[in-house]
Amino acid sequence: MEMILTTTVKITSETSHLLPVKTDKPISDEKLKKAMKRISKLQLKAPIVAGDIVLRNFTEKGINLVSTKTVEK
Repeated sequence: MEMILTTTVKITSETSHLLPVKTDKPISDEKLKKAMKRISKLQLKAPIVAGDIVLRNFTEKGINLVSTKTVEK
């Protein structure tokens, strides 16, 4: 089974500590655990705009991790 992964990533910002993100394509259940482990190690810096790709080729080639919220400084 495949699904879009939605979660949050740590972000350094004056207004927020977490940034909501999602994959831009479905990922398989087998890759979910590895994906969450990789996300837990991420620390992004503001500013980030909704729709920005925060990590290209996230779980495999062609699947990106995308911001779903704009976070200013």
